Amino acid sequence: MKGGYLTLELRRVLREPGTILFVLGFPAAFYVLEVIIFQAEWPAEKAQYEPATILMPSMAAWGVLISGMLVGTRVVNERKAGWQRQLRLTPLSSANYLLGKAAVGMVVAVPPPFVVALVGALFLDVSLEPTGWLFVTLLVSIGGLPFAILGLLIGQLGTRENVQQITIIGMLVLAIFGGIFIPLQSLPAWFVYVSYVTPSYWLAELGKAGVSTSGVGTQSPVLAGAVLLAWSVVLAVAVVWRYRHDSARS
Repeated sequence: MKGGYLTLELRRVLREPGTILFVLGFPAAFYVLEVIIFQAEWPAEKAQYEPATILMPSMAAWGVLISGMLVGTRVVNERKAGWQRQLRLTPLSSANYLLGKAAVGMVVAVPPPFVVALVGALFLDVSLEPTGWLFVTLLVSIGGLPFAILGLLIGQLGTRENVQQITIIGMLVLAIFGGIFIPLQSLPAWFVYVSYVTPSYWLAELGKAGVSTSGVGTQSPVLAGAVLLAWSVVLAVAVVWRYRHDSARS
């Protein structure tokens, strides 16, 4: 992947301050709101587990999820403007183009979990071991790869008219069925089994693995990472197939 192309893509993203403020501010604000809601309804038998600590990995995952998936809105605009067809006439390979887009999604997804963690530490009295902060921030950011690729796939499949609706619906479905908004311990057993097939569940579990409170995370971080990697491979294959299909038609 050419460094100049990646730099250009990052500059284009940074020219959209509304998007940057959204991916930074929304997860953090949602985190505070969730803590307020769950603090009032928290069961007495779970009083030893602070809601702010339990919810932080999920909200960090939520920030990574929305940041990565927003890649699609930029891709679909380029498709409709004929930008992808023009790129095929340049030395930039399709692989570098797709890698560049995914890399931008990954870079944009780095700050949100750090902001969520900062809010938790400064305003909600969350205290973790150093390795715990590493899991909630850096590892959750890296684990967001499948969502950047998913955003790329949505951009390849969608149109200007429906890409925002598809992206928002996709975000909500992944968040709800992945246990991002509501702790799975509060939901029926069948809901928990459904969550196992969503990448969002495993991203949140990756963050929870670093939370020092006993019983918060239930899955091995190695397993969570393996599932996220598998999702990345499957989605990447779909993106390449769709891109080549578009190339053949044009």
